Amino acid sequence: MMQIGIIRPFEVEFNPGDVADLEDAVRRRGHTPVKIYVDMLEVGIERGVLKIRQAVGRMPPVAVEVSGAVLRHLGIFRDFEQFLYRVWTAKALEEAGIYVMNPVLPWVAAGDKMAALMKLAKANLPVPPTVVTENMFVGYRAVGEFGRAVVKQLRGAMGYGVFLVDNPDVAFHIFSMLVNINKPIYVQKFLEKGSGDYRVVVVGGRVVGAEFRRAEGWKSNVAQGARPEPAKATPELEELAVRAVEVLGLDYGGVDIAETKEGYYILEVNPTMSWQGFKQATGINPADYIIDYLLEKIKK
Repeated sequence: MMQIGIIRPFEVEFNPGDVADLEDAVRRRGHTPVKIYVDMLEVGIERGVLKIRQAVGRMPPVAVEVSGAVLRHLGIFRDFEQFLYRVWTAKALEEAGIYVMNPVLPWVAAGDKMAALMKLAKANLPVPPTVVTENMFVGYRAVGEFGRAVVKQLRGAMGYGVFLVDNPDVAFHIFSMLVNINKPIYVQKFLEKGSGDYRVVVVGGRVVGAEFRRAEGWKSNVAQGARPEPAKATPELEELAVRAVEVLGLDYGGVDIAETKEGYYILEVNPTMSWQGFKQATGINPADYIIDYLLEKIKK
């Protein structure tokens, strides 16, 4: 029997249904799930040794002794140093010999829209035309060139805080707000993708299922009201999804792909996808595949 960690913050639980699925999958395989709270960890650093313990509140610290772990989330960051602390605390688990899935630094890069898009574009994968800047006038010109554009946060999720603009002057007010709170400007050409887009789930280098997220409006996020439906992935769709996850160095991910008149475009690769809508639509529970793949990696 092994202990398998689920890494998340103590302060707030993101997507509790997904965490419960992972814990159930661990138990069904005869192992014990362990909650690892990234904001409650203690990293002891000595010559040649890393000692990682967990202390929740006033409870005495307990050594973190797991064979592997699934990284679900690092929490909400209020400061850059806090962000760095949590990233490197999670990375310390890897340095201590624990297999973390998804790997920490690829997880961070994939969750950053700019970093992920650069890697995908460099690998010659189809991505929407995008401009990233801190200069409001650059953003203004980009909206004018794109005609219709989507303005996003670099690390946003579930479609919250995303704007659709077709007027550079309206966009300029959004950019002014972003600059005033020290946020970069991420402008992407709006793609005419019909009634929704695809999410293809990849685990361990293969597609385990796909859904079509049928939207009421222009946002295809299930959290924004889109309806998940089972879908059959074409060979091209499967190839794009598998390649995208591979390029980003992930063990698993949800790949969002739009189909347009010009062909497929990869919108995002989510390293911490929520799969409740996917599970409901397809009958496939990604947690089973994720835990099976993690156990394979541990045994190697």
